[in-house]
Amino acid sequence: MPKINKLASQERERERESKRSSNKKKVIWALYDDAFSSYKKAIKQYFDGKFDVYSIGINDVKFKEKKNYFYKRTDLSLSNFSLINQLNELPKPDIILASPPCESWSGADCGGRMFRSINEKGEWIVKNSKYYDEYNKKCHKVKTRHFLQKEISRIVGESTIGGTIRIIQHFKPKIWVIENPKTSKTWDFQKYHWNFKGYENSTYYSSYDSSFSAKPTIFKSNIRLNLKNKKIKGNKDHMARGDYSKRSSIPEKLIKDMVTQIVHIL
Repeated sequence: MPKINKLASQERERERESKRSSNKKKVIWALYDDAFSSYKKAIKQYFDGKFDVYSIGINDVKFKEKKNYFYKRTDLSLSNFSLINQLNELPKPDIILASPPCESWSGADCGGRMFRSINEKGEWIVKNSKYYDEYNKKCHKVKTRHFLQKEISRIVGESTIGGTIRIIQHFKPKIWVIENPKTSKTWDFQKYHWNFKGYENSTYYSSYDSSFSAKPTIFKSNIRLNLKNKKIKGNKDHMARGDYSKRSSIPEKLIKDMVTQIVHIL
């Protein structure tokens, strides 16, 4: 075959391969999407059939959808030594959307908080058993906190965000997003303990759906997201009503906005 024809043939093959790649559905891993399944529901609502979505969490969940939507139960924490091997059974993700547990990082518990801070030098302030013995003597009865419960919550929080970061670093998706409340101490922990950085994209839930509370939230990512950041009056009773799954849900229009921006970048 003349050299020029061979080069032309190779170029056509590269074009065909590029077209096959562009037509292939992108794979989304939705980590901890097992409570209200907000990611799966919003993607089905607005992008049905455009992605293969793998919701991965710790509960027994069944999806009635037979195509493009899958659920895998997995311990996503660092304490699962088989974590990477178990996730290797799935198609490699193009996108990871993660909402790891936020309870242990919350500043809302005031004097009952165990994890207080971590600075640039990596020095932590974490309250110990003796602190809770003294705290419970002085606090109102309804604010009593037990060291063991707080210790378990702290370990779960550190291990699950650690597992999330490990997954992202190992599988290297084109785009990743981690969601947690804006006031969460997880952001300092990620930055100063894990040296894990990204764009901290801020928004309010009520900016997308007034039936939600304002709930200032960060969607940290390896890309800059232009999310609505004007505080709109929302439903103050949202966090007080319903079970944990409903309280931890994310507005569908917020997810739509975020995924739309991701699609444009991809």
